[in-house]
Amino acid sequence: KPNKATWSALISACANAGLVDLAAQLLEEMLVAGCEPNTQCFNILLHACVEACQYDRAFRFFNMWKSSRSLGAAENSGNNGDANLSVHPTDADEICGTSTPYCTTASRQLRFAGSVPFRPCTVTYNILLKACGTDFYRAQALIDEMRKLGLSPDHISWSILIDICGRAGNVEGALKILKSMRHSRIRPNVFTYTIAIKVCLENKNLATAFSLFAEMKKLRIKPNLVTYKTLLRARSEYGSLQEVQQCLAIYQEMRKAGYKANDYYLKLLIEEWCEGIVQNSNQEGLSNSRGRAHVRALRGLRLERVATHLQKNASESLAVDVQGLTEVEARLAVLAVLRMIKENHNSGHSIRDDLIIILGSPKVGEECMVKNAITKLLKKELGLEVTTIQPDAIADRRINGESTSNTALNSKSNFGSTELSIGFIAPTRRPPILQRLLVGKKSLHHWLCKKLGTNSNCT
Repeated sequence: KPNKATWSALISACANAGLVDLAAQLLEEMLVAGCEPNTQCFNILLHACVEACQYDRAFRFFNMWKSSRSLGAAENSGNNGDANLSVHPTDADEICGTSTPYCTTASRQLRFAGSVPFRPCTVTYNILLKACGTDFYRAQALIDEMRKLGLSPDHISWSILIDICGRAGNVEGALKILKSMRHSRIRPNVFTYTIAIKVCLENKNLATAFSLFAEMKKLRIKPNLVTYKTLLRARSEYGSLQEVQQCLAIYQEMRKAGYKANDYYLKLLIEEWCEGIVQNSNQEGLSNSRGRAHVRALRGLRLERVATHLQKNASESLAVDVQGLTEVEARLAVLAVLRMIKENHNSGHSIRDDLIIILGSPKVGEECMVKNAITKLLKKELGLEVTTIQPDAIADRRINGESTSNTALNSKSNFGSTELSIGFIAPTRRPPILQRLLVGKKSLHHWLCKKLGTNSNCT
């Protein structure tokens, strides 16, 4: 004879397979066999209904079990409730579904439910909260019912309630629920904050979402992978440099925390942001021009290399070190600096330095391909004047008294490469020969004025 564990395993297997009708039939057979189900058995069936989007059916089961429990209590107290316990066949069909062969004995089985002590727990109400959809008032009624039974809503209860507000577009209500958690002496956890952040993002309230992210870190609540991915997918495109730097800071924080998520989506957005400096009204969007080879190259891109150029201030130094980068990475690094130059120019900052692109030692192979790709980008796609300079030429310019204002030419490279100095050089050690490309500030200024049209900064 099957025991309680056997019946529970059978009901759970059917529920996990999506066989809600069969799971309901097994619960009824369990009652007929005289085996008393525990709360978990009832919860399994309710969860199966919710997962199958049979929300009304879940509530009908729940209300029927509650009624049966009270009728069973009345019967045990001396009242003969056999007549009241019987269920009309149409009611049984309404609960079990008229088209299923598993509910032929529903009206007979429900008589046994009167003697079953159904005791809902917090998990039961959490399952029903998921069935509320966007009906906040129905969810709030369930919370009130929980409290009347002496049950306390847990983190999952509050999180579901926040999500319900978000689906209804009520961001303010969701934030009030988050605040009321603290008043109930329940400390929000990472799951609760992630749901609240998701609600803000889905309703286009990015500022509040990032404010909640900062708040949870201030409370020493560590974000998880879902939190980071939710924030990184907050935008479908980037508008300003600040937005790019903000998301890159989150990405690097995620990497430091030990998470290795698929960052192809972020790479795509950053590439579109950088390539936006190249596109004009006569060009089609990137999404229409990408080939398979380009997609493969983008997936192989190491975002950390490009992030270095995106997170520094272009107004302080216009040096771009592309040593060791692939063609795609070098292209994005150069475009990122040009985009920052454009944004700084729009903010009223004039161009004071030449743009220096450090290529590294002249070699045949990948370095040569990178040089050709960058030269083609600057000359043909952007219309900038580019000259190739060698360290010897730089030294000659210094000796002859020519001004070279760029910091990359006056000191050590920001990335640790040794520059050629005018003073004494030991004969036993020669500095590495670093090939560079130079874009003059006059060319940059002319390019910006041409791209932006009439602008007060171009006068």
